[in-house]
Amino acid sequence: MRDGYGSLMTDPGNRESPYTASAESSSRNPQDWGRAVALIFESLAEQARAAGDDPAVANMVGAEVHLRITSIPDGVAITGTWTDVGQDG
Repeated sequence: MRDGYGSLMTDPGNRESPYTASAESSSRNPQDWGRAVALIFESLAEQARAAGDDPAVANMVGAEVHLRITSIPDGVAITGTWTDVGQDG
């Protein structure tokens, strides 16, 4: 799904952790990555809700999310991996 800001949501299918989501930004400047990162967090929370996790877990407060930023021809690809699902943060 592409939004008006050049982000593209994908699911890389990484099952090493419970939830993984990716998005692309058409900019290489970190200050421009907010929408892509927000889409990643939205997808991670939705995956938790869909899996039946407690709503308090799905709101992600205290969550530890690892981000990996990779250069692509038109900007960057950002992948977020939620590694501590259901643990107190």
